[in-house]
Amino acid sequence: SQLTRSFSTHHPLSNLVCVLFRKERVNCDTRAISLYTMTSFRLFLLGFLALKSASSFQPPLSAQNQHTKDTSLESFSRRQWIASASLATGFATMLEPVFAEELEMKTFVDPQGLFALRVPQSFYTLRRTQKGDLPDAKTGKGRRGSSIFTAGNMAKAEVIAVERFPARVLLEENGIDASGDLSTWASIGKPDAVANLLVIRRENESPKQLSKSLYDAKVSDDGKELTFRLKTEIEVQKPELLLEQMGVSQLFRITVAKATLNSNDGNIMAVFASALEQDFNNGLDGPALEDTVQSFVAMEQPVVA
Repeated sequence: SQLTRSFSTHHPLSNLVCVLFRKERVNCDTRAISLYTMTSFRLFLLGFLALKSASSFQPPLSAQNQHTKDTSLESFSRRQWIASASLATGFATMLEPVFAEELEMKTFVDPQGLFALRVPQSFYTLRRTQKGDLPDAKTGKGRRGSSIFTAGNMAKAEVIAVERFPARVLLEENGIDASGDLSTWASIGKPDAVANLLVIRRENESPKQLSKSLYDAKVSDDGKELTFRLKTEIEVQKPELLLEQMGVSQLFRITVAKATLNSNDGNIMAVFASALEQDFNNGLDGPALEDTVQSFVAMEQPVVA
């Protein structure tokens, strides 16, 4: 069986792989190297040892037996070719990504009956319960903004947040008339425009950002769910140091989001899941965060007379 083991940042071959990646203008993230198996590493070593053995082979050069000399040289050439092929095959195999298994997920059901979702098993979870931390029912704001739940991996700066605020507040904050039907996204506005309002609302509580690109905004067939993606550039104080450590001079954060009106109580329930671009694209974290957003369900609330 193939046992998957990670290259550490101190592995003697990690620098070699990084150099090759940079030469091909591909981002070198030492965490991404963990997607390569130890089996491939063994193949590389076998090829290297075979080449070294062939290179040290000394064919007999006895002038008394020309036939033996020619045969030895032919044997040497054959061994050298086989060793070179083994080295090339082993190294190429090492650079092929292995389809990693999905991250283990766990289900979180809100004890107050507002929502449910899945998050990676290793993520911490925090459901806000203090009155001052929860968003005000009228303004949708509290000490933590509109957030009622967070989960994440602090070591990798991956964050999941659930927010809750009145639909009318989203419009009124931007000087838009909030009268009329607000039960579907079509009645509120176009997908790109509404998604942009949601992003602007979150940016008021976020660190300084250089640029952003919003895309893939779309509404479900029933008009109740709005999904979109966001790519945001993060300010870097020392680009040259970042380039030396991670092989990139810019940092981007990828966010996948869903906003829903399914609670049917006049509130927007939204989930945002984000990670640094290199982590989001490592084959594990991105799919897990997308699963979190897809699994998010806002529970219908009882109508207050």
